[in-house]
Amino acid sequence: MNNYQFYKQEGNQYIFRNQPVFVTVLCIIFLVVAGLLFNSVRALSYVLIAVVALIVLNFFNKKLIIDMDRKTITGKHSVFVPARTYPLENFRNFHVLATKYLGFITTNVMLSMYFEVDGKEKQLTVGQALTQKGIQKMVNETEDIMNINTPGNEHQRPL
Repeated sequence: MNNYQFYKQEGNQYIFRNQPVFVTVLCIIFLVVAGLLFNSVRALSYVLIAVVALIVLNFFNKKLIIDMDRKTITGKHSVFVPARTYPLENFRNFHVLATKYLGFITTNVMLSMYFEVDGKEKQLTVGQALTQKGIQKMVNETEDIMNINTPGNEHQRPL
């Protein structure tokens, strides 16, 4: 049995563990800015506090479940988006998006999975990290769970 850093295993279901460090750092930064601006720009402070509330609400509603019995991936990334389930055979590739500050300082890295359903491309967000190394570990664990690129697997994705 594998011990995964980003997934919790329950039988043949793998549940993605939300990353509290990233969310906590982001919320603290927004709350500090809201506190500093409260006396001069009160409306902006209220907006920042509302954004923090949405971030926390999204943190507790986000889920990604890889079910190897049913061969499906179910994801819900936001309060405003319903949960979507895709068969593993519709999986096409991963996509890593890195946000850079001043062109060279990485400030956020996001991992998404792409599926092809009825000729249309669909996307599920897996997770976020502050470094590309963290995202690479996330990709490696997800590939391991999905049995991608293992010998004898009928669904190997192109590298």
